[in-house]
Amino acid sequence: MPASDRRLLILGDYPIGFANGIGETLSNLLDGWGEGELFHAHPAHFSPSPRWASVTACRFDVPRPPAGWPAWGAALYKPVLKARQAAAQRQLVRDAAAMIERHRIQAVLTYPVTPWILFAALQLRRQFPEVRFGFYVMDDWEGHHTCFGLPFTPKRRAALAGMIATADVRFACSHVMQRDYQQRFANEWGVLHKGVAMVTPPAAPPWQPFADILYTGGMNVFRFDAVLAFAEGLHRFRQQSGRPVTLTLLGPEPDRAHAERLAPYPFVRTEPWVGNDACQQRMARADVLYLPLSFEDSVARIAELAMPTKFSEYLASGRPTIFHAPSGSEVQALAHRAGLPLTINSVDPQEICGLLQRLDRDGVDLADYQTRAQRLLREEFDQDALRQRLRLALFPINESERS
Repeated sequence: MPASDRRLLILGDYPIGFANGIGETLSNLLDGWGEGELFHAHPAHFSPSPRWASVTACRFDVPRPPAGWPAWGAALYKPVLKARQAAAQRQLVRDAAAMIERHRIQAVLTYPVTPWILFAALQLRRQFPEVRFGFYVMDDWEGHHTCFGLPFTPKRRAALAGMIATADVRFACSHVMQRDYQQRFANEWGVLHKGVAMVTPPAAPPWQPFADILYTGGMNVFRFDAVLAFAEGLHRFRQQSGRPVTLTLLGPEPDRAHAERLAPYPFVRTEPWVGNDACQQRMARADVLYLPLSFEDSVARIAELAMPTKFSEYLASGRPTIFHAPSGSEVQALAHRAGLPLTINSVDPQEICGLLQRLDRDGVDLADYQTRAQRLLREEFDQDALRQRLRLALFPINESERS
């Protein structure tokens, strides 16, 4: 099939290139699609990054409570919100269907997070059986409902099962998620990560005692309990070693509740968020990087099945990374497979203190670390291989094209 005959509609909750894990992953996977090949349906109140602003888009409204609506009034507004979501779903289906017909779309990649957007995607799947549909799960559906205390209703479960059953191709964001979904739904799943370019890093410099530990990203329910425990472990390490090591959080300013709980640890500093390129440059200068995931029961599925967007970029930076994650998580599995040394599967501050003491005493063989990280990057995160995997899944090559 000539490249100009490939026309793909991207449908979901965030624009391509939006400043979050989903938007950045999509931007990475879709790099290289030509003009006229790519179309986009996304919420009107979000904007794609300038790089993707020229893509033909269907912008749809997402009903939300009125600005300033008090939390106690949520139950009163819920019936109105449900009615508005149903109307928005119908409008999205009409607009997306018109786009599919007008531009002769041949494949759809959908990554819904909001239930009514999932309902719309499933309706489109049934309306266009000849169009190839790909379903990409980047946030585990059951885990997302559990961690926010949302009802995972029979209607939502049925829509998820229907989308999975009727999709032509299914992608999970991790191998742990892939195995979980294959076992539960009895069908085949591929794996897609956010990749990185395969480049040879500069020669590793000699190990130097670390003065700062850097975390990049937002502060939220998916990691805060780990960060708080790490801060206490670092506090104990500082007291016992006399070393004034700091923890820097590079990202959006923590909200008031998180900031108050971190206030007893003045060595926890913040730096304002920067663009992705500047962030990668900052990571490459870090003494040590830190990647935390939550240990809370309510967040267990997300923590275990997720693949943090920054994981591959941490590896590509060449800097040693402390992976602070549950033992059953994808992060732990990949770090263990690669033999990366700085992993901890506990929120016990004394165990965290012990890890920092060992790191301070023994250091890291940076050349060996980079060799292991590069091997894992080649096996899992080669962006060219991931982009090709997505293209071939959505637009399979037939035998006549092979010859």
